[in-house]
Amino acid sequence: SYDNRYMLTLTARADGTNVFAPDDRWGFFPGMAFAWRISEEKFMEPVKGWLDNLKLRVSYGAVGNARVNSYWRQDFSIESAANKQYYLGETVQSALKIQNTLRNENLTWETKLSSNIGLDASFFNGRLNATIDVYKDITKDLILRMDMPSNSGYQYQYQNMGRTSNRGIELTLSGTIIDTKDFYLSANFNIAFNKNKVEKLDGTATSMIAQSGWKTDVGADDYRVIVGEALGQMYGFEVEGYYTFDDFTFDESTKKWVLNEDVASDYVMLGSPTNFGPGFIKLKDQNNDGVVDADNDRVVLGNAQPKHIGGFGLNAQWKGFDVAAMFNWSYGNKVYNAMKILSSSYTNRRYNNLSRNMDIAHRWSIIDPETGNNVMYGDLADPARFYEINKDKTIWSPIVNRTVLTNWAVEDGSFLRFSNLTIGYTLPITLTQKFGVRNLRVYATASNLFCWTAYSGQDPEVSTQRSTTLTPGVDYSAYPKAHNYVFGINVTF
Repeated sequence: SYDNRYMLTLTARADGTNVFAPDDRWGFFPGMAFAWRISEEKFMEPVKGWLDNLKLRVSYGAVGNARVNSYWRQDFSIESAANKQYYLGETVQSALKIQNTLRNENLTWETKLSSNIGLDASFFNGRLNATIDVYKDITKDLILRMDMPSNSGYQYQYQNMGRTSNRGIELTLSGTIIDTKDFYLSANFNIAFNKNKVEKLDGTATSMIAQSGWKTDVGADDYRVIVGEALGQMYGFEVEGYYTFDDFTFDESTKKWVLNEDVASDYVMLGSPTNFGPGFIKLKDQNNDGVVDADNDRVVLGNAQPKHIGGFGLNAQWKGFDVAAMFNWSYGNKVYNAMKILSSSYTNRRYNNLSRNMDIAHRWSIIDPETGNNVMYGDLADPARFYEINKDKTIWSPIVNRTVLTNWAVEDGSFLRFSNLTIGYTLPITLTQKFGVRNLRVYATASNLFCWTAYSGQDPEVSTQRSTTLTPGVDYSAYPKAHNYVFGINVTF
């Protein structure tokens, strides 16, 4: 530091871990930061009446990530089951089982390179403070669990591959709005814009497959990683609503519905239901070949990365009362609602047909509610009655043999959360000092009070499939966030 104006920090760090092989065990991570307190320069004298502090910051450095188990040696486990034992002479021996992850002696540190330019400012004797940061982070040699070919004998291998970047800007404001003898009010605000991008994959590859793992019956490879795009690309089918009566012709001889030749079919992919007909989910035929399939008719449905996130808060005091409120938000991200798929599909899974979207008032039905007869197909088929009971329905029938990811289950995850509220009261000191107490404050705090969102699931702030960083934003059996209430007393003697 020189003259309280120029500050320089240099760091050098070496980290070693035995999760990597001996030749790749150590990583070196240097860093530097420079700051210039501009407000202390002589040419800033004319503005010192309203500008208290102005500081410019520049930094660059590297940090390492080794959050992975040791996979550079091949692990074995002892089989305890009786049918997994053998005799060596007269001695019973337990068999050894090779783990499903192939070793990688070349696995090494994942490195994040961060550069930042920031500006700190304070105005009007500290009543207004502002900070702005512009940054770029590059993460290289990412440690990723990759699927292995089925003929390899292994399921996974951890590898260093690819490079991603994050570019963005962050703004923070805080200030005192009112400051009188009996009343005080201050506020704070922050917002961050981040642009994520996949810069490089292995070799010359421009895309790769990723799986969330929860998983759908058709199209379990439900994410794509694409060079030039952000991580979190959800991959599946687009829904065109449901098949209508205009898409079919009823065959009186077989008592079944026959799909018209000019209409694309998805019923084979969905499990060839024998009762296929009007009212069943209709997926878009992207290549117009007349058949909907997982290889040719899936597209990117959305991305888990938000356009911006932020928060704001208020603090107020009036005589002995105090209140603090905090809010946070996220905007522009998508959530992959796996529970919506499960609870609206009548398959062999549990929790079928629990979604309110699929209640009897909205979904297509093949059963006449007055007689209990199947009026869609079979001996009691009645096309006129089938039309009558479904003419006002708004969503397809839940009867399907296989689940798929569609844009219907990829929802807007934007939200505004009332995250915290604290209300307190401090008793007058003239009263408490009679009992030998200097200060006594009673308070109540509530957390996660309310969340404004269009998301239909339990909570939009969710990402459950964490075995890989390539599949964020999946809502699968997430435990809902609790509402917390705390009452307390602070006493100072």
